[in-house]
Amino acid sequence: MRSLLKKVGVLNSINVALKSYSQERAAKKSLEYYRKQASKIPNFHGNSDIATALRKRILTRGINPTPRRKGELHIFLAFSLSNWERVLPLVLQPFGKLTIFEWRSLGFDDQSPQWLKYRDSMNAEMLRVFQKAHSEQPIDAVAGYLSGYYVDPKILCSMGEKGAVIFNFCWDDKLSFPGKIIGGRYSSTAAIASAVDLNLTNSEESLIKYAIHNGLAMFWPEAAHPDIHKPYDLPFEFDVSFVGGKYGWRPKFIERLQKMDIKVTCFGNGWENGPLSNEEMIKIYSRSRINLGFAGVGYSKNLMCLKGRDFEVPMSGGLYLTQNNPELSLVYEVGKEIVTYKDEKDCTNNIKWILDNPEKAEQIRQRGRIRALCSHTWELRFREIFRIAGFL
Repeated sequence: MRSLLKKVGVLNSINVALKSYSQERAAKKSLEYYRKQASKIPNFHGNSDIATALRKRILTRGINPTPRRKGELHIFLAFSLSNWERVLPLVLQPFGKLTIFEWRSLGFDDQSPQWLKYRDSMNAEMLRVFQKAHSEQPIDAVAGYLSGYYVDPKILCSMGEKGAVIFNFCWDDKLSFPGKIIGGRYSSTAAIASAVDLNLTNSEESLIKYAIHNGLAMFWPEAAHPDIHKPYDLPFEFDVSFVGGKYGWRPKFIERLQKMDIKVTCFGNGWENGPLSNEEMIKIYSRSRINLGFAGVGYSKNLMCLKGRDFEVPMSGGLYLTQNNPELSLVYEVGKEIVTYKDEKDCTNNIKWILDNPEKAEQIRQRGRIRALCSHTWELRFREIFRIAGFL
């Protein structure tokens, strides 16, 4: 049925529109619910002083970190490797000893239909590995890319009782929060928010959601690594390129650009050119005069969030033209460091202007890379939260 919907243009458009409406409606209702809950709490203002709130929180467990040099921490990293996550060990190793628990490599397949039968076994193994590492050298911090679908909050509480400060990040709390109840708890980070000392989100509007679930949250968007995301000395080959999956409203948008005489070369699952390796993808950024981006979440073009590509493309020296997500103004000077568009017509006009003004385009590339290097490296992101906790 899915393949039929994709092949039949009209049916596919209807399907995309219905899914988009459903996602936008669900996200709106979710945010309204949390705002309403917050309005019932006297003097609710959230936590403007994250450092004070975090240290007060961990002090209740007797944790009062002594500042140390970078390289002296012991960090427990828990995640499943899918794609971009491979950068995490590389980023965290300079901070000290790193104990890694990547459950897929240990045979725990969270994509299997049988996952819930083995989830408790994975959690028990995670705690066992943590306890063994902690007995050899006390673990200072847990860095997790976790949710209720993967981990029982009791496991995190057990780690916290041993003296570890728990950090967890999430890039999908605009749409899937609190999410469905699967296996007795929310599948999203709502299930573990109170067991995490500092929840890290790329959405400012989601901070209130964690607070309602008795969690402390901080705006902490994605980033990039300068040793990986770097410019290549390659000639321009494409005027406009896009790297990403072919789904939702993206194909129609690109089709409309092409009807306005804009050639876009696409790479990724579903496109004629197919997917790229990570290195090939980064080289495309240097081979393209313009790198096109989409900020939409899922099938929606109106519900937007920050993306990893927002930081990877500029750091790789690419000129980035993406959807006009208001949150981009929190991390870039829009128009000078990156360029945004409102719709197909605006995107077309921006593309033509960029192609007609190569010197100004080069200035945007350079400013975007400088901003990414100065403000949006993974090292800076983790240094900030470790400093806030009092470790550095």
